[in-house]
Amino acid sequence: MMSGQSAKRDVAFPRAPLPPRFCNMERLLAAMEARGLDGIVATMPLNVFYLSGFNGIGHKSDEPRPYAVILSRHAPDHPIFVIADYYVSTFLAQPTWIEDIRPFRAVMMGLDIPPKPEDIDRFLPAGAAGPDWLVQARDRYSFDMISNVQAALKELQLTKGKVAFDDMAYGFRLGLDGLEVLDGYDTLMSARAVKTEGELALIERATALNEQAIKRTVSSWSKGASWRDINQAYHQAACDLGGFVHDPGAMVWGHPRGADPMVTLQTGLEDFEVEAGTHVLFDCHGTIDLYCWDGGKTWVVDDEPDRRSKTNAVAVGEVAQTLIGAMRPGVRVSELQALGREVYRKCGVSDPDGALIFFHGLGLSHMDLEMITADGKPNGDWALEENMVVPLHLLYPGGETERIWLEDVIAVTASGGRPLFSWGLDPFITV
Repeated sequence: MMSGQSAKRDVAFPRAPLPPRFCNMERLLAAMEARGLDGIVATMPLNVFYLSGFNGIGHKSDEPRPYAVILSRHAPDHPIFVIADYYVSTFLAQPTWIEDIRPFRAVMMGLDIPPKPEDIDRFLPAGAAGPDWLVQARDRYSFDMISNVQAALKELQLTKGKVAFDDMAYGFRLGLDGLEVLDGYDTLMSARAVKTEGELALIERATALNEQAIKRTVSSWSKGASWRDINQAYHQAACDLGGFVHDPGAMVWGHPRGADPMVTLQTGLEDFEVEAGTHVLFDCHGTIDLYCWDGGKTWVVDDEPDRRSKTNAVAVGEVAQTLIGAMRPGVRVSELQALGREVYRKCGVSDPDGALIFFHGLGLSHMDLEMITADGKPNGDWALEENMVVPLHLLYPGGETERIWLEDVIAVTASGGRPLFSWGLDPFITV
């Protein structure tokens, strides 16, 4: 069974207000210009957060979003934020760089009550007038979202332009005949791919939380623990530290029993006793301040690696060290994969072609990469850029006492990759 945890919750990563602006605005404007866009409208939660710092408590991904950030390339210092009235007070706790906030009468106000300008007062602090943006927000209160967004587009001279939406369906629903609705996914991902200094700090914080949660999980193991016990211990540790995990679970890899080398993800339905000698592959996902953590490495449970798995572990470490040094701006994913496979061959592993070597972006999602570049080309074999955050994944498959996994989170710099985990490249060994 897993050993007991302290009843006192030690929040090692407490929440605090974020900077008013942490998005890569220069990169976004360049991406818009490269695509000939006049404006962009974000209504998807992560993009709204990226542009404004707003993280709404009440809405899930497939619900109609009661907010929109509208940005003109020709007036980048005057974005407009249209938002439900009950969310306006959020900005008193989490500031935003957007000063033009325009609330509208939303679902909390009953349809049986005639709308009136004073309805907004239910959602504002009583008494003092408040900061300038709040006074202006009260004066700009409207009774529905669509007319509010249409008015903002008109004011920014975007009703006749090329405007990208991260949800194209929303753009069409606006019903503006002169508006050319385009797909904004890749424009926003182009900006999100390269991190600002503030974003790098948020991702480093998330990675440090994950590292501590994994260490707590390893130290809590005792004989007889089941796979679900270990999952629960990790979830508890991540939440106790101040983070969030997602259904059906935070630990990604499945763990076939015996000699089966199958590569599989867990479903949340598995359960078995985790016996001494098992190689547990920590690949853990979660968020804090909406920025993702990822990664982990191999834990050899209550045992030493045998001769064969030790060879595999040394090879994985050599590949990782080589690739981290090579993760510079301009290098492509296929080049890194070929380099890593060559190192496996030099290390003398039995099946270098069977090893998995892969990469993706990391930030507000486990992608943060364009699918299609501004020149219309697929971005499958993408090139690294400075200040990207790129997890390095190395899996040498094998049975439950042979498989070796390492995923480090790497910040790309001009001199090579900078690992964000502090614990090195060797497996955990607990004896």
